[in-house]
Amino acid sequence: MDMLFSNSEAFLCRPQPGYETCRYVFFPGCQAGAIAPDVVTEAYEDLCRRTEGGVALMLGCCGAISEWAGRYEMTEKVNEQLKQELAKLGDPMIIAGCPSCMKQLKESLGVRVTGIWEILKEIGLPAQAKGLEIPVAIHDACGARGDAQTQDIIRELLADMGCTVVNTEYSRDLSPCCGYGGLTSCANKEMADKMTEKCLERSDAPYITYCMACRDRFVREGRESRYILELLYGTNAVNMPDISEKRYNRLVLKEKLLKNIWNEELMMEKKDYTVAYTEDAISMMDERMILKSDVERVLSDYRENQEAIFDEETKELVTRSRLGNVTFWVRFVETEEGYLVRRAYSHRMNIMKRVGQ
Repeated sequence: MDMLFSNSEAFLCRPQPGYETCRYVFFPGCQAGAIAPDVVTEAYEDLCRRTEGGVALMLGCCGAISEWAGRYEMTEKVNEQLKQELAKLGDPMIIAGCPSCMKQLKESLGVRVTGIWEILKEIGLPAQAKGLEIPVAIHDACGARGDAQTQDIIRELLADMGCTVVNTEYSRDLSPCCGYGGLTSCANKEMADKMTEKCLERSDAPYITYCMACRDRFVREGRESRYILELLYGTNAVNMPDISEKRYNRLVLKEKLLKNIWNEELMMEKKDYTVAYTEDAISMMDERMILKSDVERVLSDYRENQEAIFDEETKELVTRSRLGNVTFWVRFVETEEGYLVRRAYSHRMNIMKRVGQ
């Protein structure tokens, strides 16, 4: 569902202003837009300024998520969508911001793909590039296994920024998976957490990655971690955006880019009431992968049908709606401005209403 969101509501594909077709297209990857939208903007504007032949932009998912899930028919639909969009741009070379995207796009589409790190090594560091003043450790992403060229360039860029790199026992092709790959964090959270902890045992230094998903996993375990483009463009990402904030970030990125670069307005829906959340509710929803948009759809249904149970002990209202193949339950109280959500949970179930006696 997250992949489908990236390739529908949050999807964007445009040539650089002044060009109908382009030599390149920047494909930062869905996680970069979700976690570090400002970094994506800085990188794209820099590529437009310092490369020739035009740089288009494509915000979306490469299809690796459905590939990992074994949903190959969905992967084929993603491949077809991306091929059509690339054709409109004149089939440019893809500049990827993620090694997993690089691998997926090469293998699935058979197109020309390079990493943004290769382009920056060729044209030079951005003016604002600055390394950390303390020693750092490199985590090589799974997507870069067997890709010595990418592994070397990352180390060269860090050296060019003045970083002192601490060698770890397992690196390059021996770097362990952070727990995101293969959707482990979705299928078996406990196992994914153990994998992340194992990654972090290699060094006490801050981790530098060139995969945004890896960076996010490490930060969630309390370790300072940076995606290499954060150092190259002097823009730090939000430390721990939750599952809903990641979607919101992608939409806002699309809206800002359309307005500031292509002079197009994207009208985002605005409600005449507010929905607030307790900290416990936010934590619970992120743990259970429940989106704010899911909760707000349930509350929208409640506004129409006024169906809810009143819990006399907690003084909360409890309502539910079935969205897709899941029934979502929301515990909330009404406020002057709208609603305050205190808990949310979900089940793969259907509530049948008895007709008649």
